[in-house]
Amino acid sequence: MLKGLFSNSPCFAFLGVGQHSMDNLYPVLLNRGVRIRYLYSRKQSVAQQAANLFPGCEGITDTSIIWNDPEVQGVFICMKNAHQLPLVKEALQAGKYVFVEKPAVTSYAEWQELAAHNGADRCMIAFNKRFSPLNKHLEKQINAAYSYQGRYLTGAYPEGDALMELFCHPVDNVLQLFGPVQHYHLLQHTRAKGNVHLQLLLQHEKVTGTLELSTCYSWALFSDTLHCLSAANSIEITYPGAFRITPLGRRFAGIPSEKIFNAGLLQGLSNQSATPPVAANNPIMQHGYWDEISYFVDQVKHGGLLQRAAPAVYGHTFWLLDQLRQKSFQKPSH
Repeated sequence: MLKGLFSNSPCFAFLGVGQHSMDNLYPVLLNRGVRIRYLYSRKQSVAQQAANLFPGCEGITDTSIIWNDPEVQGVFICMKNAHQLPLVKEALQAGKYVFVEKPAVTSYAEWQELAAHNGADRCMIAFNKRFSPLNKHLEKQINAAYSYQGRYLTGAYPEGDALMELFCHPVDNVLQLFGPVQHYHLLQHTRAKGNVHLQLLLQHEKVTGTLELSTCYSWALFSDTLHCLSAANSIEITYPGAFRITPLGRRFAGIPSEKIFNAGLLQGLSNQSATPPVAANNPIMQHGYWDEISYFVDQVKHGGLLQRAAPAVYGHTFWLLDQLRQKSFQKPSH
């Protein structure tokens, strides 16, 4: 385990102090031994207090200190979405590698601007589901699917942009699993009372699926699920770490085998409520944060490009999100 630490890792800086950083990103950095030299916040007291978590780290309020330090090779950026793109461009201009929390941009036009930047191959947009061990584990079964149903249900989200900051997760997930969308149909419910409730029918090259995206439910009942159907199996996924594969079984004289034998045919089950101290069952691992940060640090350490999650990878994602934004805010015709 100790051999897996980044004890000789390059120096990094971290921009942002918030719940997501402290709950999901800092723990991975600390556990892997990533060297954080600077921690930036707009308030010096906050920056220094957070910097105390990391050995030898300095809390700062001036990003130019980071840009001008040649020993800092990479930057983690996790701030409010509206502030991220200018910081990403500054970091790239200074020759740094960049790990920026999704979605990094606020529109398709901004994505085009970032993708066209001459340092874009040193930038990683961190959509953690692309590093989900669950997706990797079920890759073959999911690739065989011809139909899916996805649901991403939350409570109200008045503090931000639900489409770009919440729904980007399930939209990018189905695109990375099933490929670009060729045709889609959107149904928006006008009685959502200030919330957002969208239902999508999506046609990919080989798969047809539906997505329900809503802030009309409750955060206490948050749900992120994907149900895939193939010729051989029914796959029910509850992110981050639970799944059930049910073989559809054979037929005897046209009668389903489960009716004859009256037996369940459950093939596999994983549960994120299993013992957390086991690394594979830790939510940080299951959500993909561990693998995405490890990938970024490894690429910086070896001077590689971030092709697996560079801005160019997300063109179809931001195009579809932009389409949904345009159509979601159109007034219904009478």
